[in-house]
Amino acid sequence: MATALRSSHSGTRMPDRELARVFHREIAPHIEALEAERRKGGARFMTTAVAFACAIMILLGVLWPLDPGWAAVATVFALAIGIGVLGSQQRKFRHRVRDLVMPAICKIAGDLRHSTGDAPAIPFDDLERLGLLGNHNRRTIDDVFEGRHRDTGFVMAEARLRYRSHGRRSRTRTVFRGLIFAIEVPREIPARILIARDSGTIGNWLKGWLKGFSGLQRVSFPHPEFEKLFAVYSDRAAVARDTISPTMCEALVALAEGHQGRPIQGAFLGRRFYVTMPKRGDQFRLGSLFRSLDGLKDEAERVLEDVRIVHRVIDTLHGEHR
Repeated sequence: MATALRSSHSGTRMPDRELARVFHREIAPHIEALEAERRKGGARFMTTAVAFACAIMILLGVLWPLDPGWAAVATVFALAIGIGVLGSQQRKFRHRVRDLVMPAICKIAGDLRHSTGDAPAIPFDDLERLGLLGNHNRRTIDDVFEGRHRDTGFVMAEARLRYRSHGRRSRTRTVFRGLIFAIEVPREIPARILIARDSGTIGNWLKGWLKGFSGLQRVSFPHPEFEKLFAVYSDRAAVARDTISPTMCEALVALAEGHQGRPIQGAFLGRRFYVTMPKRGDQFRLGSLFRSLDGLKDEAERVLEDVRIVHRVIDTLHGEHR
């Protein structure tokens, strides 16, 4: 795999001064008007919040003496509506900021294509069946970036996957939140390969037993550090060993050690290598109704650095362990 991703082109990194120039030329002229919009939106948010709070108090005062149960139901319903309306106002402003700043960030990061809401290049159902993604029936796709780096095409999507149980006491739990990378490889990999996080002796045995029902078996590698962090399963052991070379093992160890949070995982499917990297919160959030836009340039620099994480992943897979 390391040889499959290697190319003769080296990655480039745009200096921060380029962002400063673009920010001054394309973004700064719009900040004053956007700041005025933010202040109006913030005042409208507070007015709406006070109105809903008063309405809920009145609702409780009227309904509680008549029927406490219905009063509680009506209060929860009104509260849900209020939270939805307030959240919508906040999202609307953030989208305005994102639409202004994100094109400049994508241009500087290498002419990336940015979208939201859907990532058709990532086969979520297939990756769930393989075991890279957990069982889920709710899917939220935030920012999606597509582009090329080192002659390697990629897609990076920020996703939140949840499972909602059915029945009288249905519950929703998050099974994954973070980044999913789809990185092209130049040849078809004639096997299904899952690179899972290590679960200990008993956990690996149980996982291997379960994977056996889908035709996947545990594949070992003569790389102690890799084996401490990962457990590989495949339906063709020889192909897995040929694909995950010693250099590839070192790259994955470097990625795992450089990531703060739960361990990364990976999978080969068709002509792409998929990587999941758990993250907390919204990775590419810009702007807020309750925060002055004076610091927008710093936010843009932070988001630019986060967007370039896909470049660093590809660089690491090429053997540059920074």
